Amino acid sequence: MVAADVERGGAPKVSVVIPSYNYARFLGQTIASLQAQSWADWEAIIVDDGSTDDTDKVAARLLGEDSRIVYVHQPNGGTSAAKNTGIRHARGEYLLFLDADDLLTANKLAAHVEHFQNSPHVDISYSRFRYFLDGDENRLFTKLDLSSKQEWAVAIDGRYDVALPVFLRGNNMAIHAAMVRRSLVDRVGDFDTEMRALEDWDYWLRCILRGAHLAFLDDPQVLALTRVHKGSATQTLDFSDYKCRVYEKVRQEALGLRGEGDERLQVLLDKELQRLSRRERKRLLKAQRKALQARIRGAGLLDFRELSLIAEQFGRINCLAAYLRVLLKYLSVRR
Repeated sequence: MVAADVERGGAPKVSVVIPSYNYARFLGQTIASLQAQSWADWEAIIVDDGSTDDTDKVAARLLGEDSRIVYVHQPNGGTSAAKNTGIRHARGEYLLFLDADDLLTANKLAAHVEHFQNSPHVDISYSRFRYFLDGDENRLFTKLDLSSKQEWAVAIDGRYDVALPVFLRGNNMAIHAAMVRRSLVDRVGDFDTEMRALEDWDYWLRCILRGAHLAFLDDPQVLALTRVHKGSATQTLDFSDYKCRVYEKVRQEALGLRGEGDERLQVLLDKELQRLSRRERKRLLKAQRKALQARIRGAGLLDFRELSLIAEQFGRINCLAAYLRVLLKYLSVRR
């Protein structure tokens, strides 16, 4: 499907929101991947989030070359604030969020628009996604650490009953893998500006809790491509705190939805949150055991004075169990 004649005066079908912070060096290639799309009826909204490089100059050149490009500058507020600014300027029926260092395959926009038109019940259409090392776009991987080419993301077609258990385990898609109906964005609201990372995972969970229907677009030629480089947020940010925030926000969201939503959603949400709590307790217990064993190895198996201090901190039963594990491992190595 190709939009052959684009009416410049009318609203475009697809709005592509491009937050950019000091990514002038990538911006031209990202826009080029849009200009290569078989679907021509789009607008690109570059939101310059207080960049200190020459993003403004690069954007000005791109605007002069293509009237479908819009440039907005704002003081630095983070990726969520930049996305929200893009949403406010977007005129399209469908939205796609594309980081300024990432790319799309040439048929991606057209395939999603067709998917929506054939499936009016779908709110979020999402494709496969791949990672590539900066400068080597021909080698694609399914994991951020570039260690695998095996599919791991779950193909979903449904609402919370199938989507929620998957997304509570972790984010199931890159943000630019998805195209979203504007009507859903209007219903769900803005990205959380307190989330400087994992804001997309948080947003998808909020969409799911508000009844969004997600559907996987099964076309191996339709890909969202994520560039891996030293300056990317995935390489520089500590996500552990933000992950805790996501789960806490889900719990708060669940409390807010009680009494006003689908009773089946509440039952499912309670069940999944209990499962997450059990998993978190197991994770913390495992981490505590590893820390205890490390303390015992560091003290030495025969330094009973230090071992006694460790036992006071961790508990004698826990310390004894950990001591025996360390001792057995030591003996097995000595054989």
